[in-house]
Amino acid sequence: MDINAFEKREQVLKLRARVLQAEEERINGVNTISVAEARKRLRERIDEM
Repeated sequence: MDINAFEKREQVLKLRARVLQAEEERINGVNTISVAEARKRLRERIDEM
């Protein structure tokens, strides 16, 4: 396996781990925010700069 294939595989594995963690949190009832709310908060933070 060349280095590019290895790095791509590592990125996919990290992404899968993040998705699994988010899904577990959702199932366990952890408070979340909508995409729209996340965008709104990001825009507010950018405007503060």
